Amino acid sequence: MSDMTGAEKVELALIPLVGASVWAMAQWLPDRVGVGSLLLAASVLLLLQGLIRDLWLLSRRSRNSQASPRQEALCMCVESTVGVTGVVASLVVLGSAVESKLVVSHLLWSILAAVVLAIGFVIKDFVFEWHPLRIRRDKDHVNIVFSWKS
Repeated sequence: MSDMTGAEKVELALIPLVGASVWAMAQWLPDRVGVGSLLLAASVLLLLQGLIRDLWLLSRRSRNSQASPRQEALCMCVESTVGVTGVVASLVVLGSAVESKLVVSHLLWSILAAVVLAIGFVIKDFVFEWHPLRIRRDKDHVNIVFSWKS
């Protein structure tokens, strides 16, 4: 944990706080929710977490005159890929007639939020690279210009 930045420590500390906040506000969340809606909520939360982190990194980068140079790569952020895939899958489920309802307690809402944010924290530094096909860690992939052709 010693190689964590201050921002990463803050993000990690916020995960249980967000979970507790969701539990406190769960009275306004539905008790029964469809699988597609739950998947959509989780996927959007994951994408929102990545967006907030990226905006923070970009704001820090604009203040730092020693930003590393941009590189072009045939890859995509794992966090964004998982989030977008979840949104697409949830829309398919929502559009189909097979969506079933689940009973979601206040505790389950808070656990879901904390687990999604924890997963986002764990996968935030990984990218899918297409050539060669692999998943690699790149803590500074905000500096990569994503490309679909090599």
